[in-house]
Amino acid sequence: MLRGRVALLAIAVVGEGQMLGAGQIARFAVRVWDTVDVCGRRECVLVVDVTPPVESQDSLMGFNLAIRFDPEKLVFHTLLTSGTLAEAMDQRGFNASYGEIRAYAFTLTRTISGARPLVAFLGDYRQECPDTTSVQLLYVEFNEEFERRRTVVVDTTPVPVYARVMELPSRVMRTKASDHEWQIQEEDTALWWELRVGYDSSLSLRIAQTVVDGLPRWVQVHGVATVDSSAVRAWERRDSALMVTWRPSPNVGIRVGLSVIERKSDTALLQAWTYPLDSCSCITQWTRDSLRVVNSAVVSVPFVTESGHKIVWFANSSFSVGVGERLELYDLLGRLFYSKEAQGERHRISLQGVPAGIYLGRWHRAGGVYPVMVIVQ
Repeated sequence: MLRGRVALLAIAVVGEGQMLGAGQIARFAVRVWDTVDVCGRRECVLVVDVTPPVESQDSLMGFNLAIRFDPEKLVFHTLLTSGTLAEAMDQRGFNASYGEIRAYAFTLTRTISGARPLVAFLGDYRQECPDTTSVQLLYVEFNEEFERRRTVVVDTTPVPVYARVMELPSRVMRTKASDHEWQIQEEDTALWWELRVGYDSSLSLRIAQTVVDGLPRWVQVHGVATVDSSAVRAWERRDSALMVTWRPSPNVGIRVGLSVIERKSDTALLQAWTYPLDSCSCITQWTRDSLRVVNSAVVSVPFVTESGHKIVWFANSSFSVGVGERLELYDLLGRLFYSKEAQGERHRISLQGVPAGIYLGRWHRAGGVYPVMVIVQ
């Protein structure tokens, strides 16, 4: 009996012969591959096989996928990735209607061909395992290149679920942009960043993403201390960090820490970190978007770079591109949204008026290419 336990749905490409082309029909089969222990509880592993296979060369973004299912039997919680794809989607957009899930905008890391897993879903399998449930694929939309799109029509007949045994390796949540990749292991889900704030501004926790009642949600946070100039100076005098723990429910929480690294006459460099306190924290990711600067002089548009094996976020209201530097921004379907190269002078790129969403891109500077992530609300 696996009633009330978690099921992992992995998509794998199988089959030989002709590759899937535009307008062709793809056949999907769903199977159960035994159970595995994740976060101290048993998970039921479901697998979707695709025939014929889909093949593509590397590109920034790839699949769009929608699945419709019987909500009385199968409820999906959140999205993880495995195998040849890396996560690059807007988790805030997880607003599918009851009985439907939509996954979109995955980063292709290498050529996809043969029996390789593509993407994994984590869900609650409410019936006995194995069992039969109505899992229905509505469509698959595939980007082979940025400029060229093709749609693959999928047979929407519900497919049955059958049992089969297989070992599942430990999961790794990945975020990939350009040639840099950061991994958050199950054992280390804390996220770190540096944030520079002016003494005339304030910083408070306003919104956080977590798993509430089994579903990932962005929730408003109330009653959390606000960071201002006096608090920053007080932390420095005490040589200590401020720790704030917030719990919207007994099994859901987040711990936020802030400490002063450097102080100047008008600004302070803070080291901040978040640590999820969920009952199964390995499936939870906290994002830089969880913190907002209230003062309009400093807004929470993050620039992502790499510092050792940690993630560092810098808050900026705009990007400044130097002479000979170029900035390219793409939406989550891999379409070029903005491209600018500074010639003769520095060029500041304002983000006002940009539609809400997440944008990934490349910053070409000093002979290197740096990944950029912009979150606009």
